Amino acid sequence: MHGSDDAFYASIRAARDGDLPVAFDRLPLDPPRAERALGRDFIMVPESALAALAERAFGDVQFRLRSSFLSQLAAVASDPGSDGRDRYAAASLLENAAIAAAGTYPVCQDTGTAAVYGWKGDGVLVDGPSGDAGALAAGALAAWKRKRLRNSQVAPLPDLGEANTGDNAPLSAHISAVRGDEYRFLFVAKGGGSSNKTALFQETKRLLAPEAFASFIASAIAGLGVSACPPYRIAVVLGGQSPEEATLAGKLASAGALDALPPRPETRGGPYRDRGLEALVMDAAARSGWGAQLGGRFLARDARVIRLPRHAASLPVVVAVSCSAHRQAYAYVSRDGYFMERLADANDVGRIVAGATIAPAAGEAAPGGFGEARRVDLGAPGTPEARAAVAGLRSGELVALWGKAVLARDAAHARLQAMIDRGEPLPDWTAYPAFYASPTETPDGAAVGSIGPTTSKRMDSYLESFGERGVFPLTIGKGERGPACRESCARHGGAYVAALGGAAALAASRYVSSCRVIDWPELGMEAIRLVELRGLPALVAVDARGEDYYAGIRDR
Repeated sequence: MHGSDDAFYASIRAARDGDLPVAFDRLPLDPPRAERALGRDFIMVPESALAALAERAFGDVQFRLRSSFLSQLAAVASDPGSDGRDRYAAASLLENAAIAAAGTYPVCQDTGTAAVYGWKGDGVLVDGPSGDAGALAAGALAAWKRKRLRNSQVAPLPDLGEANTGDNAPLSAHISAVRGDEYRFLFVAKGGGSSNKTALFQETKRLLAPEAFASFIASAIAGLGVSACPPYRIAVVLGGQSPEEATLAGKLASAGALDALPPRPETRGGPYRDRGLEALVMDAAARSGWGAQLGGRFLARDARVIRLPRHAASLPVVVAVSCSAHRQAYAYVSRDGYFMERLADANDVGRIVAGATIAPAAGEAAPGGFGEARRVDLGAPGTPEARAAVAGLRSGELVALWGKAVLARDAAHARLQAMIDRGEPLPDWTAYPAFYASPTETPDGAAVGSIGPTTSKRMDSYLESFGERGVFPLTIGKGERGPACRESCARHGGAYVAALGGAAALAASRYVSSCRVIDWPELGMEAIRLVELRGLPALVAVDARGEDYYAGIRDR
């Protein structure tokens, strides 16, 4: 019986995307030189080449997605039998992918944590003083700087303090030793929203019965919600000889890196991919009602269920997702050179999109019966017109937002609450609507970098304190919220609207006409910015009466 580490590496080396082999492009770098020592042949990989490979990989995944994923979106967007809400979301994400593939706007504003998983053959030597992780980190830093990606990493400081590192460092690097003369990689850029959905459960053998597993997975999927930007790949790991092994398998499976596991165990048992349970997961996702963010059946685009060996007294279970910013890529180094997974370029996206329905501009009806947005002018802060605009919103309707809002999220909310606690006056800009967003750096000649909403539920604890002071009467974010939101909106006359997550390139190029920092620049990517919206589509999730669209989905 092979252990899980061996099985994981065998799948990585097979490099499959679903059931198809991945295509690779050879990079224009000189092949590693050969050296002989201790009676063995080695390949010598210069640190500069390893850094160049990492820079290329992290740059590619921010703008280009896998063709298989885009084809799944196209199938839903162009299928008259799909729920109209799913068609609208899928078509919007396809258009976002087409814009991003041009290389100016990243797919998502949360360009994520840079992570590298490496399997280094014992016949490979890296030549240079920095070591493998140092060379890979140099490539990641170069990609973030040259591609103007968002710096999202914060470092701990004394007294529970934190500060943005300013360059998205550090790299998360995980290098394993294997036999052979190849160096295999999986590069991943994963946003905080989808990472936050990873959950570890400590279960018992009771779960290994069809009815028990079905009940468990239905409950787990119901709890996923849509704040991590579906349609998801849902990965479920049953087993593992430690919680850490199960969690690693969940990460790899969500990236498709375990697609080549065998469809059945070896004679004495062993790791495998259970296609039957994957179908059950897909059925539970379709029945959940969450849909591709707005309701419907397309919560999941596909599923992976991995069975692993375990201790008889332990059954770790991991549920993880990969979001609509499905950013990962294989790469490898061999005697022949440096190779990078071929992701969909602009021409590839164009061919896939050609047969699909493209998302309409705000105010136009989308095929499938969803997408006709009512224009809402936000008005000047604190005016009767602004209050009337919020009061007139109705849960479940699609609106197009016109006017000014401030970008304010976690760090700004914490600072405002501290000011309230100290009895200090609040800035005038707190009377504007709040858009929970932080863009990437602005490209030359553009109004703003890729911009999209962050998970709104994280701001729920501030709503009552803010609402009673008239702070942020309208909030714009993504996903469902908790009871605190509908209670605060009903009590103070506020409202919450959900913009489409994962469509940051589309929003930047079409729905934002200006953006400038107006306060707290020291917060870096979380500085307060004033933006002018020009028809940003959003679903009214909670209205001023406390009617909650997503709570209705959960209840049903």
